[in-house]
Amino acid sequence: MTGRIYRTARGKQVDMGALQLKNENTRAVSNMAVNARGDLIDSNNKVIDKRNERAKRQYNLQSNVTHVPPSMRPQASTASVAKPTTTPVTTPTPTTDTTVAPVAQAPQPVAQPELTGLAAAIARAKQNNDTQQ
Repeated sequence: MTGRIYRTARGKQVDMGALQLKNENTRAVSNMAVNARGDLIDSNNKVIDKRNERAKRQYNLQSNVTHVPPSMRPQASTASVAKPTTTPVTTPTPTTDTTVAPVAQAPQPVAQPELTGLAAAIARAKQNNDTQQ
C-alpha cells in the first residue's frame, strides 16, 4: 500500500500507487515515446534510455560543480611553491591641490524614440489640442 487511496464518486476505493506500479511499463499516451515511468522506449516498447540516467545527464550539464576524482587532482609539491616576498608599504603624503575643479556641464537631452501607430496619433492630437487653447 502506498497511502494514496482515493474514493470515486460511486464510493469505490482506488489505490493510485498500486495502479501506477502495475502500469509503469505501459506505453504512455503522448507524442513522446515514453512509458509511464518516463523511460524512453522504441517502437517495440523496449527501454532505450532510463529516466534517471537522462535526469543525471541534464543535471550534470546544468550544474556548475564538477566532480574531479582524487586520483585526477594535481599534486602540489613544495619545490614549486614560491614564497611571497615582503616589500615595505609606503603611504603617499597628502599634497595641496591648486588646480581648479572642472565646471559641471549641462545634462544632454535624452532622445525620445520615434512614435508610430496609435501612440503617434495620440501625441499629435494632444499637441494639436495644446496649440488650439
